[in-house]
Amino acid sequence: MEQDISLKQDFKKGNGLKSWVRYLCFIGIGISAFANPMDPFSLYNILFGAVAGLLFGWLFRIFLRSFLSLFNGKFKKEKGKEVIRHAVDSGMLFLIPFAVMMLIAVFYLNWSETRGFVSAGIMAVGTAAAIEMGRVKGKQEIRNTIATSGISFLFSFLWTLSYAYLAKAPSLIEGGAGLIGGLLSGGGAGL
Repeated sequence: MEQDISLKQDFKKGNGLKSWVRYLCFIGIGISAFANPMDPFSLYNILFGAVAGLLFGWLFRIFLRSFLSLFNGKFKKEKGKEVIRHAVDSGMLFLIPFAVMMLIAVFYLNWSETRGFVSAGIMAVGTAAAIEMGRVKGKQEIRNTIATSGISFLFSFLWTLSYAYLAKAPSLIEGGAGLIGGLLSGGGAGL
């Protein structure tokens, strides 16, 4: 029992830093993904990308934790939900190199197609979460790898599929803001 309490306390240490790193990674991925090659520092694209990245990361984390909890119910009852949270949060740290590569590719190398980095990063996170869960349990289980790989594949597919539609949103928001700004300043709709 004393070891379980120590284990839970160890998992709570450093979660704040992991959270900030995770947020920054998903913000960086979102900003990089929705950057306009003609105007990479567009405020609308940056804000939309940051929000989209955070929302996507939040959903991905919830689904990953839910499926690991589903497949490890007995272990979760014995050790608590902090164990699952720790495995997922530690796995999310594997997103760092992919986020950095995307930021460099978009803002330094002027690449415009970086969706592959997102898919690869998401798959790496899923695998790392399964490995971390196995490390905590003391044994690797194929069901954890299948669960995290399945969720990672689903989110990778959803990102790739939805990107074509979401990429239009910043310009629509910018156009709507310009129209409202013009109407409010008395310039009219120009009709």
